[in-house]
Amino acid sequence: MTSLRVVRAFWETHVNNEYYTEAARGSAAYFADIVAKRYRYHYHLLELFKRLEREGMADKTLLEVGCGIGIDTFSLARLGFREVVGIDLTEAAINVARRRAAAEGLGSVRFELGNAERLPFPADAFDVVYSFGVIHHTPCIANAISEMHRVLKPEGRAFVMIYHRHSLVRLIHHLFSLPYEAPQHRGDDCPIVHAYSRSRARLLFDAFSEVRLHTDYPFTFGMRHLSRFVPIFAQRALGRAIGWHLMIEARKSTSSLDPLIP
Repeated sequence: MTSLRVVRAFWETHVNNEYYTEAARGSAAYFADIVAKRYRYHYHLLELFKRLEREGMADKTLLEVGCGIGIDTFSLARLGFREVVGIDLTEAAINVARRRAAAEGLGSVRFELGNAERLPFPADAFDVVYSFGVIHHTPCIANAISEMHRVLKPEGRAFVMIYHRHSLVRLIHHLFSLPYEAPQHRGDDCPIVHAYSRSRARLLFDAFSEVRLHTDYPFTFGMRHLSRFVPIFAQRALGRAIGWHLMIEARKSTSSLDPLIP
C-alpha cells in the first residue's frame, strides 16, 4: 500500500486548483482566477451551496476534510455557519489558506494540519462534514469515512465527493494511459486515485443511517476545451449518466446500530 508520506509529498508540490491560474500564489488575482474557474466548471457545487444556504446554517458547525487552499472553505463559511474548520495534509496549502483568512478577517474560519484517517477532533463535534475530491487519494478510504462518522453529531450530515468508476473520464484515462490530477508530465502521476461504483460507495458509507448519491460533472479540467461547447443542461444530463463525480450525502443516525436505509 502506498504510504501517507508519499501522498503528502505529491500534494505538497501539486497544490490543488493552481492549474486554474498563473498569478502569484496567494495574490488577489490568484484567488479570483481560481474561484471564477472552479465554479464555472463545478456548477454542481454552487447548487449544493445554495441548498445549504436555504436550509439555514447559522447555528451549525462544519468540518472540511481536505480543504486545500480553502476555496470551498471560504464559500461555505459565507453561508452563515457559526464555525468552519478546514484541515489538510499539506503545509503548503494550509499556509495559503491561513494567510487569506487573516487578510479577509474571517474569524469564523480556522485551518489546521490534519490527516483524514485520524481526525484531531473529539466525537460528535460537527453538524456537517464536507469533503470534495479528497478521500479517494488517501491510503485507506474506509478509515477516513469512519472518522467522518465519528466526528459528526447524531443526525449530522456528510457531503462527500469521490470519483466514479463507471465514468467517461475514467474510460479516457484508461484508454490513453493518462495521469491524474493535472500532473506536470506523463510520468508525474498522483500516487493514489481510487474510483468507486455506486454500489461500492453505498457499502463504504454503511455506518450511516441514510445514504443518497448521484453522479455529476461529465468532464475534467483537461477536457475544458470540450466542455465549454456543451451547455450546462447537457452537462447535467451527461453527468447523471456517466459523471466523474460521485456525490454522496449521508446522515449519521441517533444510534450507531441503526441499519442502512437503501
